[in-house]
Amino acid sequence: MGAGQSTDRRHGPDAQANRGEMRLKREATAGSVDRSDALVRVQPGTGLAVSVRTRTGPMDEEHIATVVRDALSGYGVENAHVEVEEAGAYDHVILARLEAALSRSVGSEEPFRSPLPRPDRQPTLRDRPRRTRLYVPGANARLLAFADSFGPDCLLLDLEDAVAPSEKDSARFLVRRALATMDFGATELWVRINPLDAGGADDVALVVAGHPHGICLPKAEDPAEVRALADLLSSVEAAYSVPWPLWIMPIIESPRGVLAAADIAGASERVVCLAFGAEDYTREVGAQRSWEALLWARSQLVASAKAAGIQASDTVFPNVEDEEGLREEARRARELGFDGKGVIHPLQIAIVHDAFAPNAAEVAWARGVVEAAAQGGRGVVAHEGRMIDRPVLERAKRILEQVGEGTDAD
Repeated sequence: MGAGQSTDRRHGPDAQANRGEMRLKREATAGSVDRSDALVRVQPGTGLAVSVRTRTGPMDEEHIATVVRDALSGYGVENAHVEVEEAGAYDHVILARLEAALSRSVGSEEPFRSPLPRPDRQPTLRDRPRRTRLYVPGANARLLAFADSFGPDCLLLDLEDAVAPSEKDSARFLVRRALATMDFGATELWVRINPLDAGGADDVALVVAGHPHGICLPKAEDPAEVRALADLLSSVEAAYSVPWPLWIMPIIESPRGVLAAADIAGASERVVCLAFGAEDYTREVGAQRSWEALLWARSQLVASAKAAGIQASDTVFPNVEDEEGLREEARRARELGFDGKGVIHPLQIAIVHDAFAPNAAEVAWARGVVEAAAQGGRGVVAHEGRMIDRPVLERAKRILEQVGEGTDAD
């Protein structure tokens, strides 16, 4: 059970505006009987019949039936037979599976693109620390149930590579409901969509209702793709009354993407970080996945990001059991100029956070820079024989912020 997830199943679904009767066209299912998930089957019928099978007892059967009936009423479903088989699923999972099954039955997601209750969530700063970005499969209800307790800087709910093509529509509904319902604390929430021309636009149309902080654009190769996503976000944010502009994190995964990294980084004010994806890159180039083989691509990505004034995040380390290998690669990535690194398992988070933490010498240098700037006022000042300009001062302040030492120096 996730640390911030409510266990109280007495809360029903959000109120839906009744749109008139919705007629089902065919039998359809969504979900599974795996732990923390639910299998929902809908089919056309006369009148409304809801049956529930649960592993948690008769009281939960009654509650689930009420939740399902309320949701069906909100969507205007008056004639349907609905079966729910669940294995400890939260209400938002059952509702997501129900919505996916209904959309498959009517052949459209459009009726289900409704606003959800606004989550109690704050916007995030453009330059906030992003040492880790943890990928969680968007179709896996069990992993999503625990995702609020993992503690990365950025949590990426993945609708792309981690989701089978046949389940991408169902995963959209699950991610949407998880974002709107779960309390993720201070974690920055991202959704990795599919490429815009391969389902990504549909992803955005649903998941932005959950008010994430940003969207990850995979396989980015052209700044026009970033601008198209930015335009789409502007319209969808307005429709869902999102109280902040969503950030964009392009993921560079190909030779073309690496060559266009500088243009991609500057394509929109929404872009706050470039991420590197080495797996696809090495396959396309035909290179080994070694530090030497990837050094040029990494350097190109870092230089492009820093020239645009944004962050750079290194690729994932694929061997979860090799902690020393991860530690060494993270250390090298930081020395190269990366601000963080992708992770694929919660056990990798602490190692990467440690690797990207400022050491004692860096903290002492940063304190000296900030103190010298404060004493020098608006005149030209120096520290350890080097002039302090604004980029140097900003770097020093970021180091102190990482260790919890705020500063008012400007």
